[in-house]
Amino acid sequence: MLLNRMKVMLGINDNEELLLEILDITKSKILNYINETELPLELEFVLIELAIQRYNKIGSEGVVSESIDGRTTSYEDDFESYKQYLDDYMSRNNTSKGFRLIWDLIDVSNYLSLKMLLTV
Repeated sequence: MLLNRMKVMLGINDNEELLLEILDITKSKILNYINETELPLELEFVLIELAIQRYNKIGSEGVVSESIDGRTTSYEDDFESYKQYLDDYMSRNNTSKGFRLIWDLIDVSNYLSLKMLLTV
């Protein structure tokens, strides 16, 4: 189970509700990016690693870098560092990138209006 794997890697036995929420949100981001409805087994490691990184950033949301007692820590976009794995998956499976949430909501008549707005 993903929750147990995450708890083992973090070395914790509590915070299950928080961990499940982080896993759910991170999974949704991955699924939207790869344009799938189910997470492929081969991408579970990406979910776990991104979720752990998100857990470790609790309290530092929105921080780009911080300096404490002369020690500077910089935070990168975690999702960006895993896009290679997601793009490789999509390439092997002939799928296109996500953003379907936006396009599913736009019908043809609205598409033409949106296209005109974007080209102005």
